[in-house]
Amino acid sequence: MATNPPPLNVNLRGPENRAIGRLAALVGNVVANLETPSIDEPLSTVVGECNAALEVCLEAQRDFGDRDDAVMTASDELKRLARLLMVVDRTDVVIIMRQIRRVLGRFDASNA
Repeated sequence: MATNPPPLNVNLRGPENRAIGRLAALVGNVVANLETPSIDEPLSTVVGECNAALEVCLEAQRDFGDRDDAVMTASDELKRLARLLMVVDRTDVVIIMRQIRRVLGRFDASNA
């Protein structure tokens, strides 16, 4: 079984922080199962549980984003993503660029 990752240094509300922590642990379980398959927990079970937790977290973020002031949130998020873009591994750059595109897409949708 995977060890729990170190706590995330983000400002999330209590339940949201627990959900993110649980998701991180489940992702660790998937990685551990990929590296050393477990008879007790088949990969399909671990992946299914991880997918379910991921959907819960994404839905919570959608709900939270709907209530936020879009401009202030976007500004903070773009600053964070710009910093990440300069420090992530080359393989993760595409992920960051997609996140930037998602944030910028909020403005395209609001101007349409």
